[in-house]
Amino acid sequence: MTATLDRHVGTQHRAAVDLQGVGKVFGRGTSAVTALTEVDLRVQPGEFVVLLGASGCGKTTLLNLVAGLDQPTAGAVTVDSGRPAVMFQEPALLPWLDAGRNVELPLRLAGVGRAARRARAAELLDLVRLGGLARKRPHELSGGMRQRVALARALAATSSGTDAEGGLLLMDEPFAALDAITRDFLQGELQRIWQATGAAVLFVTHDVREAVRLGQRVVLLSSRPGTVVREWDLAAAGTDREELSEEITGRLREVISTHARA
Repeated sequence: MTATLDRHVGTQHRAAVDLQGVGKVFGRGTSAVTALTEVDLRVQPGEFVVLLGASGCGKTTLLNLVAGLDQPTAGAVTVDSGRPAVMFQEPALLPWLDAGRNVELPLRLAGVGRAARRARAAELLDLVRLGGLARKRPHELSGGMRQRVALARALAATSSGTDAEGGLLLMDEPFAALDAITRDFLQGELQRIWQATGAAVLFVTHDVREAVRLGQRVVLLSSRPGTVVREWDLAAAGTDREELSEEITGRLREVISTHARA
C-alpha cells in the first residue's frame, strides 16, 4: 500500500480537503490494527461537514491525518486551505498566559509583529464575545469561556494573522465535556462564527443532535475499520432536520449493532 500527503495553499478551484482511498493501520504483523479503510471524503471551501460515528470508529484518526499530525498508510490526503487549526475537547490553554496572549500565540509563532498580533487577538476575542477579557488567565474563566478562547486561537492559526476569511478548522468533539446549557450556547456561537469567517469546518462528534444542528452535510463512518457508509445533505432546500435526525440515529444504531455482532 502507498500513501501520499499533498498540501497546497491558495488554489481556489480545489476542495479545502480531499481524501481519496485513505487507510490507516497502526502496528505491524499480528498486532496491527486497521483504523480506517478506503475513506473518500471532500470538504469544499466554506463548507461545514460533520463526521459522525460510534466511539473508536476512527473519527479522531481521520482528523489527525487531515491536520498533518499523522500520515495515512494508504491513499491520498490533500489539504488546500492554508494552515489548518485543530480544536480539541479540552481547551489546552497555556495557564501562565492570559486569554489575549493565548490567542496571540500562533500569530507569534508565525512571525507576526507585536502590534499586529495584539490587534488581531482583540478582534478575535470580540468575535467570540470575550472582548474586554483579554487579560484574564484561564483559571479565571468558565469552561465555556475557555473553549471560546481556544476557538479564537484556532481562528488565529488558520489565518496566520493576515485575514479572517477562509481557512480550515478541525474540531474534535470540542463541546463534549461541557454541561448541556453551555454546549447548546456554544453550538449557536459556532454557527455564528462560521458564517462570519467563511472557514471550512470538519467537526467530529458521536452526538446525532449536534451533528444535525451544526452541519451542512453529515458523514457517517462505520465501526472499525472506519469507512464512509452514508452521507446526508442538510443544506438542501426543504430538509426536515428532525426527520433526518431520526433517520441518522437509526443508521448509527445499525452500525453499532453490526459491530457488536462481529
